[in-house]
Amino acid sequence: MSVLVVVSSFLASGVEWVEALTIVLAVGLARGWRSALAGTGAALVSLLALVAIFGVAVGGVVSLSLVRTLVGVFLLLFGLKWLHRAILRAAGLKALHDEELAFQETRVELERAATARWLALGTAFNGVFLEGLEVVFIVVALGGLNSVPSAAAGALGALLAVAGAGVGLRRPLTRVPENALKYTVGIMLTTFGTFFVGEGVGVRWWRDDVSLLPIMAAYAVASLLMVQALRRPPALAATRAGAWRALRAVAAEVWGLFVGDGPLAVACLAVVAAVALFADRVAGQRELAGVLLVGGVVLAVAIGLGGAFRTAVARRPAEPIAEPAETALSPEVAAVE
Repeated sequence: MSVLVVVSSFLASGVEWVEALTIVLAVGLARGWRSALAGTGAALVSLLALVAIFGVAVGGVVSLSLVRTLVGVFLLLFGLKWLHRAILRAAGLKALHDEELAFQETRVELERAATARWLALGTAFNGVFLEGLEVVFIVVALGGLNSVPSAAAGALGALLAVAGAGVGLRRPLTRVPENALKYTVGIMLTTFGTFFVGEGVGVRWWRDDVSLLPIMAAYAVASLLMVQALRRPPALAATRAGAWRALRAVAAEVWGLFVGDGPLAVACLAVVAAVALFADRVAGQRELAGVLLVGGVVLAVAIGLGGAFRTAVARRPAEPIAEPAETALSPEVAAVE
């Protein structure tokens, strides 16, 4: 059993179960526990059926190597989404997730609804099913079709821990550092996604699974540097050139059309395709392909944060323009004046 997979699955699943618990608690306290528990049970049964169907389909129809590559790509994109949002939250450019606020909003909505019973049942079902669906994906992806028991153990442990805390406290787990966990999970999911994608496209990782640790460290350091860059962007000097301002405005509009969550995914897929081509065409450089893959993913994240960086720069006051040297007064003239 892989300890790293268990820990990663526990943390990632724990975040999802905390959000599901918030919804279930709001339903239970607003409209009774019968609807809340009925919706939760129906969602869990649906998830188990979905896992069984998926397992049969994968085992009987699809090649395991193909599934591993596809799962790796989706896990990488999934992790990058978490990491991208976590960097923006850490830099103060995106609001932190507030479980207490989500709890109160759901509870108020249920208390005001006319058809509260069916709405309560549907709310509990949707909350648990959607969050649980992400947990299923995390388990399958992190397990890599070889370590599924380890990933499942981590997810089950997180479910028991969160459910136990919810039963004992009967209130949202607001003291759980969810935003910090999402940052950590984003790095972990991106690391595992990179590793699985690399295996699928022909990368030879240094010391196999041990390479997960330096990859994780590289993503952690790179993301922290990006957070600092967004927190303290360089101030832009003011300029009197109207044409230059117009050109920059046009360039910013064009840049905004391509930079975002979607373009981040496109850039990431382009990196994967390029590394796959490199590993296939260049003989004896499969370990270098791994380095290029990690560097390309970091570059894709930096591109995705381009718009946020421009926003952070715009918030800083512009630096004053220095007067030309020939117009400055000498000390003697200044004294006469």
